Amino acid sequence: MAIDALVALLVAASVFCLTDGGVRLAIQFALVRRIGFVFTPKLIIVGDSLAAGCPWRKLYRLPFATLNLATGGATIKEIAGQIYRARDIRAPWLLVDGGLNDLLFDSADGEQIESDFSALSRRIGDDRRVIVTLMPYVADPAQTTRINEANRRLLKLCAARRYKVIDLNPVISKDGVRAADMTPDGLHFSGKAEQVWLDAVSSVIRFKNT
Repeated sequence: MAIDALVALLVAASVFCLTDGGVRLAIQFALVRRIGFVFTPKLIIVGDSLAAGCPWRKLYRLPFATLNLATGGATIKEIAGQIYRARDIRAPWLLVDGGLNDLLFDSADGEQIESDFSALSRRIGDDRRVIVTLMPYVADPAQTTRINEANRRLLKLCAARRYKVIDLNPVISKDGVRAADMTPDGLHFSGKAEQVWLDAVSSVIRFKNT
């Protein structure tokens, strides 16, 4: 059994490193279910395009330590579906990112975002340690007040549920507007902003483990 697991690990790691996207995700899901004690991730990521594009594998040396279920364009309700998809995977950490699509493209107000996030939280098991990233400011200052209102509500929910919270805005934005070097298009993260996010998540996980 140990030899079979080792062979599977070597083959899977080779294939995993040479593929991406849906193929990579399918391989990882299959391995978690077949040889969970070897391939169970340490961190599951759910969210929208910000999380989908971030190179989370930099957080750990092992290729299977993170499982990124985030997809571009996902709303909070769809992110809840991502959480449900990972319900049988016992990773100790869950990172949640989302809300901008609801706010910017679906015209959701703070009350709706709070309601949807509350429903999302009910998908999370009590055995998960949760990190929630607040919504980052965008380049359009007209959205600042709405983002502040939504984040205020998310903070209240996270405090009630004892979730860890990451607020990137003090670093990647100024006066409620995303800094030019932190975004290529006013919405998504530049490589520099992604590294800020990775460092923040790494700090939370290290702090919890000490």
